[in-house]
Amino acid sequence: MAAVEAYIGMGSNLGDGIAILSRAWQSLGEIEGVHNLALSSPYKTAPVDMSSHHWFTNAVGRVVTALPPEALLEELLGVETSFGRKRDAKSFGYQDRVLDLDLLYYGDLLMDTPDLILPHPRIKDRLFVLVPLIELAPDHKDPLSGATAGSMVEELKQRMRDQMVDQQEVIGGSWEERN
Repeated sequence: MAAVEAYIGMGSNLGDGIAILSRAWQSLGEIEGVHNLALSSPYKTAPVDMSSHHWFTNAVGRVVTALPPEALLEELLGVETSFGRKRDAKSFGYQDRVLDLDLLYYGDLLMDTPDLILPHPRIKDRLFVLVPLIELAPDHKDPLSGATAGSMVEELKQRMRDQMVDQQEVIGGSWEERN
């Protein structure tokens, strides 16, 4: 299989998010068939679509992989588990978590299966994904809509101004900071 560029959303709202995401990024690079290319700055973000007092640390990573998308997703879930993530199928909605890894893009692949939807279906609604994404690839085109990451940020900010979606707070940081 030919190597494909993929983008991975990373988040943590339990524990030292900077340290957790740094170690998770290192773990991703240790997966056979995955080569880390670039990691955005970390961002502190208020929870979106969930009730929590814990803010998130978020980032986006760009990798090159020879793994098929389903196999890459399985590896991401394995890394989450190794960090103590427990997914409760009986729970409704989003919960606080030590580590969340989302496969955002896998090249230009469009996919919709019970286990994986590509591109990630909520990218356009998540400032905590789009802001770090534009740091890495402002002109990256969403294969579904054709919109660039930068234009999706502007469109989301307009929807926030028009009160069509809730406000989202995203504060830039650095990897040297500590919670």
